[in-house]
Amino acid sequence: MIAVLTALASLCGVLVAGPVSVAEDRTYGRTGDGYLPRTLPAGVNPVRPLPVDSPLLRTSPVRTAPVRVPYKTPPEPPAAHRPATEPKPRQPRTDPPRPQQPKPRQPQAQQPKPQQPKAQQPTGGRPKATKPKADRPVAERPQAGEAKAGGAKRKIFQGWAFDRCQAPSVSTMRAWLASPYRGVGVYFGGRGRHCKHQRHLNRSWLRETKQMGWNVLPIYVGSQSPCVIANIKRKFTIGGNAWAQGRQEARDAVSQARRLGMAPGSALYLDMEAYRLGQHRCARTTLAFVRSWSREVRQQNYVPGFYSSANSGVRHMERARKAGERDLPEVMWFARWNVPPSLYGEKWLDRRAWHPHRRIHQYAGDVTERHGGRRLAIDRNRVDAPVAIIR
Repeated sequence: MIAVLTALASLCGVLVAGPVSVAEDRTYGRTGDGYLPRTLPAGVNPVRPLPVDSPLLRTSPVRTAPVRVPYKTPPEPPAAHRPATEPKPRQPRTDPPRPQQPKPRQPQAQQPKPQQPKAQQPTGGRPKATKPKADRPVAERPQAGEAKAGGAKRKIFQGWAFDRCQAPSVSTMRAWLASPYRGVGVYFGGRGRHCKHQRHLNRSWLRETKQMGWNVLPIYVGSQSPCVIANIKRKFTIGGNAWAQGRQEARDAVSQARRLGMAPGSALYLDMEAYRLGQHRCARTTLAFVRSWSREVRQQNYVPGFYSSANSGVRHMERARKAGERDLPEVMWFARWNVPPSLYGEKWLDRRAWHPHRRIHQYAGDVTERHGGRRLAIDRNRVDAPVAIIR
């Protein structure tokens, strides 16, 4: 009985000790929770216990717990071998970060707004100083065949103006500096001019009024339409050769303007009184005269303007412009009375035509005003157009 227990204890020691060597490990197979021998080595009796000094017991290793090796971070590869997308390591800053100063804002260059002259109101039926909403131009394309007067410099006047048949005296012009007007229309020439004898209009008068600050609108009353409405103008109608007559009278207008001291670049306004636009043959003759006059004035380095009734001459010029006619006037001075002043509210003129600085509206006529103790009968005008350049 004692021998049996001793053998069992020896066998348990072998099982606890585990495999002896690599060679012996191949003779043992893992089964269940322990190692059981498949074939026992030579010299081992399963019944008899192993002696204490057995080499099998001395060479059997003791099973111990596994040793854990701490994980070491692998060294970082050199910069030359880093991927292109890998960010570079940031070096820690040793000094405290500086507070960020706000960048000064660069002042933006503001474009100066064009200052419109303040329109003053004349006494007695005063026009409103504020522009009507409809009085705004629209961008237009250059008119066909239109060219500036030889590239000469122009003088643009924006404000209120009056005109009358007889030019006032220098003293009256000085007294009327108390009025809101700073422009004056004068009839300087033409066979159809009513006030042919101008008592005050000469080179000296133009210079003195210029020094006072006045702007002059020169008006030339040449030959009139064959179907002119006013009886007093019928003796000045256009002849058989409208084109040649227009060129001849244009040269006369330029000659008289130069004699009065008006330099190239000055605007000269052809006065064509109201006529019957429905008479087509008459309308063709009138248009030929106006085109020839305008072309010659432009070739002489002056600015050809045109004055007429809105319902006849001005409407006629707008039709010609839409039809693509060449050599038309560059400035449109239209007469429509008893309405508020409006440069771009005229129904017969396209808002895209004759602008900028190429319109005058005569909105009242045969009115009397008194300024500086002097009374005058005048026509009232709103102006945004070129005027005479006085030497």
